[in-house]
Amino acid sequence: MAPCPAVVRPACRMHINISPGCSRGDYTGVTCRPMCTAYELGKRGGSFPDQVKARAMKELLALVGTSIIRPTLPAPVLMPDGELRTMAWGFRRPVPGGKTKQLWRTIVNSREDKLQGRTWSKAFGERRCLIPAAAFYEWTDGPTGKVPLRFERPGDEWLWIAGIWEQDKERGECFSMVTTEPNEVLAAVHDRMPAVLAPEQIGPYLAGDLKEFGPSAVGLEFRETANFLKKPPNQGELF
Repeated sequence: MAPCPAVVRPACRMHINISPGCSRGDYTGVTCRPMCTAYELGKRGGSFPDQVKARAMKELLALVGTSIIRPTLPAPVLMPDGELRTMAWGFRRPVPGGKTKQLWRTIVNSREDKLQGRTWSKAFGERRCLIPAAAFYEWTDGPTGKVPLRFERPGDEWLWIAGIWEQDKERGECFSMVTTEPNEVLAAVHDRMPAVLAPEQIGPYLAGDLKEFGPSAVGLEFRETANFLKKPPNQGELF
C-alpha cells in the first residue's frame, strides 16, 4: 500500500498520515495505543434527538462540571422509552481457571463483529440503550509518556454511542459500549472506535432494526489534553 499523504487536522497539534480512502494512519514520531476505557460526561449545549423525552433532557442539562467515566463507575444511559437510567459501565464475566475462588473481569466494549456471539447476542437483540457523552479518550505514547487525546463533536454537540445492557446479580444493571471500524479520524490512532450514531440511526438502533454500523459518519475533532489518570490503559483493556 502506498503511503498516505500527510495532513494536519486543526484540532490536533500533531501530523497525521491519512487521506480519504486510506484504511490506516500514524502519528509522525508517535506510537499510538487503544482507548475506549474512558469517556467524559459533562454539560453540553447541543440539540437532542427526538427520542429523548423532556425529563431526560432536563436531567442531562442539569449536569454540572465534568465527570470522567471509567469502568465499573455509574453513568446515565438512554433507554428506548426515552428515559434515562443509571447503570454501571461494564459487563462482569468469569475468568476461567480459578482454583480457589472465582475471578471476574469487566468488559466495557462490545465489538460489532462479535455481537451475534454468545456473550452479546441476547443483550444486542433485546436490551439496547444509548450512551450520552461529551467526549471520549484515546491514549498515545508520546516522548515523555502516555498522552490522552480527547475526541468530541464540533459545536458543543452530544455524542450518542450505541450501547447494550444487562442485569447483574452483584452490580445491578450494567452497560457496555459498542465499538466498530474506525472512521477517517480514528483510523489515524486506532483500529476500533465507539459506534457513535448519526441522528437518523438513533431511532432504528433503539427499535432493534439497525444491526450493522460501519465507520461512524458523525464528524469528530480531537486534541491533546492533560493526563487525568495515574495509570493510563494498556493494550489489553480494549475488547
